[in-house]
Amino acid sequence: MEKPEFICMFGDSTSWGAYDMEKGGWVNRLRLHCWEEDIDNEIYNLSISGGTTEAILERFEREARSRKAQALIFQSGGNDATYVDGKPDNYMVAAEKFEKNIREIIAKAKTITDKMVFLDLKNCDESKTLPVYWGPYYISNANLRKYTNIMRSVCESEGVDCLDLENLENDEFEDGLHPNAAGHEKIYQQVRKFLEDKQWI
Repeated sequence: MEKPEFICMFGDSTSWGAYDMEKGGWVNRLRLHCWEEDIDNEIYNLSISGGTTEAILERFEREARSRKAQALIFQSGGNDATYVDGKPDNYMVAAEKFEKNIREIIAKAKTITDKMVFLDLKNCDESKTLPVYWGPYYISNANLRKYTNIMRSVCESEGVDCLDLENLENDEFEDGLHPNAAGHEKIYQQVRKFLEDKQWI
């Protein structure tokens, strides 16, 4: 199996690295590991804070091709599952649309590479996310699990890996939703093991 030299990461603020004041997020921790161990991989973090599957669909194909991506990592769902103004039916991205988006992302990604993985993030600290402090946005564990289950079901039906990340503890969140340095380290260790097992790094 040929090891992919160029790996592109698409996601939201969690994969972008928000609130990891030590090493800039789990993706940057992965990049630093490759540099420190002289592993011949280029890891591009193309995540955007506030991103949804809609945002990924709009741009990932063009950006991945421009970087000659040979493997793709996607982390999304938290913003999609957010509902606005305390109305549980007022999602940022409706569940049916989320499912369609995941299928479309996979279809487009398969035209680039057969190496891809989706990551879930299926819990939060609800004491700080109903609502979050930065606006009238509500994130619940039930909704995160709902969207994660949709993602896992689509990936299974399409023969695509979906990494089952461990739940974060409340003290591994900075603001109830975004991991702190300890939370990013926990995610990094799991993703690193997956990539090593797949011989991508």
